[in-house]
Amino acid sequence: MKRIVFFIFFTCLVSIVVFDVSYLFHGLRCTYFRGYKSAQIDDHRFFYTRNVESDSSIVIPFSKDYNKKGEGLDSLIAVLNQSKSVAFLIVKDDSLRFEKYWGSGSESSATNSFSIAKSITSLLVGCAIRDGYIDGVEQDVVDFIPEIKQPENFEPVKIKHLLEMSSGLNWLENYKRPISVTAKAYYGTNLQNLTLNQKFINPPGLAYKYQSGNTQILGILLERAVGENVSSYAGRSLWSKIGAENDALWTLDYNGGIEKVFCCFNSNARDFAKIGLLMLNRGKVGGRVVIEEEYVDWLLSKPKLMDADDRFGRLGTVVDYYSNSWWVGRVLEKDIFYARGFLGQYIVIVPEINVVFVRLGKKENEKSTRKNEYMMSDNLKFFTEQVIKNYSF
Repeated sequence: MKRIVFFIFFTCLVSIVVFDVSYLFHGLRCTYFRGYKSAQIDDHRFFYTRNVESDSSIVIPFSKDYNKKGEGLDSLIAVLNQSKSVAFLIVKDDSLRFEKYWGSGSESSATNSFSIAKSITSLLVGCAIRDGYIDGVEQDVVDFIPEIKQPENFEPVKIKHLLEMSSGLNWLENYKRPISVTAKAYYGTNLQNLTLNQKFINPPGLAYKYQSGNTQILGILLERAVGENVSSYAGRSLWSKIGAENDALWTLDYNGGIEKVFCCFNSNARDFAKIGLLMLNRGKVGGRVVIEEEYVDWLLSKPKLMDADDRFGRLGTVVDYYSNSWWVGRVLEKDIFYARGFLGQYIVIVPEINVVFVRLGKKENEKSTRKNEYMMSDNLKFFTEQVIKNYSF
């Protein structure tokens, strides 16, 4: 019996070494050992982090009718309750109209925004262009990462291809499969090596496929372009300039390592709302240019790409829901754009009514995105409809 147990233990140990899945131990600690099956919004407690510092706080003013909700918001609040929200707020005309917190959520709590970080990274690219570190989105990635693995017969991968998710990278995007490159990127400890060892298997600029690896390559590129870690640059070039009231936390792959820019930017609803206000005001804060208008307009220009993501039944159709690391849609005859993350983290902008709203929480019905226009979940569609109905005056 002892020999059998030893053999099983030894086989498992060898398998872990051979297949390099030691990251699973950390994954188990963060999930199953806590009673969960996937990543959670408080995961930063289990990882090394780096501060994204703000040295210039701007307080969003309260409107005269702050939190004076009418009956029209009752159904919205009920769904927010059911979906395990931790924070929800609405800013209209640059004033805070409504906010509510549940459980661990507060005005200063740190919530993992997951893939909202992709949209934030797209803004950092704009900052780097503004500061002269990057020529523009047409610049070749190889200018900064010469060791990147791309076939010689392909056109060079450009920065815009990473932003629009059309690089042709070989990367399996799956958040619940424990043995996958995405899980290894999230829980592992050598993110740069993992990312740069992925190959490009299709020509760039032809088809859209949502892949976290694209954004992570951008993070490596940014660090090399600006000559400092991404958190430090984000603090002085973006976070401080939008007037964040609290330092944010960006999760690292190891102590002193690199930021997981594809995910894991941790902050609160009020400061996330300032990202939305920046985009609503086309790159300006109080009349001061933080990101050039032309770049903001380009982010939302919707490249005409064919959908190569076979997970959602849209294979071969023209992508109408994603634009250069931002999500786009139309609700109640109003155009919207938004940043979104796993479990239903949202920063939503409705330009026509001058509104930004933020929802942070622990639960989302991801499968419902398959049946709705613009890949919106049932919850997000409902939240947006209710906000438009109640704040269009």
